[in-house]
Amino acid sequence: MEPIINFLYCIDRISISNNPDMSDRIDGWLLCSNKIRGARVSEGINPNIILNVGMPRPDVALHFIDFPDNDKCGFSIIAENGNISLHNEFNLELEIEVSSGNTKSIEIALNLNASGIQEIEVDDNKELSDSQQKHIEAKFIKTLKTHPWLTIRMDIINKCNLRCIMCHYKEEEIHSQPLNLITASELKHQLQDIAPFVKHIMLSCGFEPLMSKHFSEIIIMLRENYPHLEIGLCTNGMLLDSKIRKILIENNVTHVIFSFDGVTKNTLEKIRLGADYNKIIGNIKALRDLKRKYKRNFPLMFMDFVLMKANIHEAPAFVRMCAELGFEIIDFRHLVGNIYFKVHDEMLIHEKEKYNYFRQLIIDESKKYPIDVRLPEPFETEGSYIPDVSLEIDLSDFDAVISAEQTLEVIPSPDIVLKGGNDTDFHFLSNLSCLRPFNEIMIIDQEKILPCSYYNDSMGKLDDNNTLHSIFFNEKYQKVRRNKILNRFDLYCNNCPIISNLLPTDIIK
Repeated sequence: MEPIINFLYCIDRISISNNPDMSDRIDGWLLCSNKIRGARVSEGINPNIILNVGMPRPDVALHFIDFPDNDKCGFSIIAENGNISLHNEFNLELEIEVSSGNTKSIEIALNLNASGIQEIEVDDNKELSDSQQKHIEAKFIKTLKTHPWLTIRMDIINKCNLRCIMCHYKEEEIHSQPLNLITASELKHQLQDIAPFVKHIMLSCGFEPLMSKHFSEIIIMLRENYPHLEIGLCTNGMLLDSKIRKILIENNVTHVIFSFDGVTKNTLEKIRLGADYNKIIGNIKALRDLKRKYKRNFPLMFMDFVLMKANIHEAPAFVRMCAELGFEIIDFRHLVGNIYFKVHDEMLIHEKEKYNYFRQLIIDESKKYPIDVRLPEPFETEGSYIPDVSLEIDLSDFDAVISAEQTLEVIPSPDIVLKGGNDTDFHFLSNLSCLRPFNEIMIIDQEKILPCSYYNDSMGKLDDNNTLHSIFFNEKYQKVRRNKILNRFDLYCNNCPIISNLLPTDIIK
């Protein structure tokens, strides 16, 4: 079956003179998932029209890196004597490379009245493609009914107690937003129809969940009403006090991810403004000690470390520190752009050789300990890096911190047995480039639904007429899954940091 051919185009400017002695002009750009070998104006359009293609567009190339000839995708259409008609469509005939040395002619219609980036899909086997997609979607739903596999990601509050230098929360626009939180009963209502399909719920994405006054009752509600669920959260650790540690242990919270970006007190507190190094380390050590005291597997403890210029030199020593704290996995990830910045001074994309150098040291250090490490891929560069300072990192700040006191008695229940589905149950999806539209639901502001935090289009909005169940199985969500099944370009995935290798996906060791 021939692959689907995808086109993106944008009409940047239309100049209509309304003067028969002057020329009309259309400027824009056109990308194709296959190489364009030739272009001409379709027959039937005024022969005096001049088509210029292959014009430089480095601005487009920056955003659509996977398209061939993306840096020379500009075009202009010039009509002498002012005779371009601004009806709905302008037809072009393109010679497209479909295999080495072989081309095919495809006619596409540009909508001159459309604003923004437009998509065109050409599929000569649409009937077969639709049949394939429907078959896999039906198999997916059937398997999901007996093997819960979905992860729900959400924030239970929109506040944080830190103002980290690389975080959206440092922006006054975000920091000053009115309080928005969810209660246990509201969350129970949201989950009631989707819960049988859910394996895991993550109670934080971009804010600090322990700031919610409803945190404890939400944990208790989830464990009592949905005992099969894996419950997780991401925290900076500042508020992980005796009460919270008791809740985590007694209710079998399955994993806690800590965000921590340094080994030394000075580095951590310069990055995470408002953080208290000693308090966080003391809280983590106390949770580790409780697990050991009661011989508990849960919560599993994971660590996130944002790789930056300010802390990359401490990353190898960070592995040893995490091993002593009892962490199972360290997730090293690059600082990525957001709506407030595309480029940040701390990004290692500007110091590729330095990242590659310390990346290898991280791998070497991880081999000494029973801990798994996720790392982004090395950058492609021919340069090398030679450190100009000693690489020996002093762990005395860490060693000096004692465990926080557990002032509340913990009465743990037995460890739960995890019974949810896993990737092998959905082996028929294993060749897909991304599984998130199949196993994730992202809830923004307790109402807006996305298949992934980096996806740029909403799947629906929670209200009296739309539930998590109805949205996840709606036509729009299915279309996103169809794109993945058919390996079709999706414009709304274009800013994905996984595609650009800025976030890790696989365990290195």
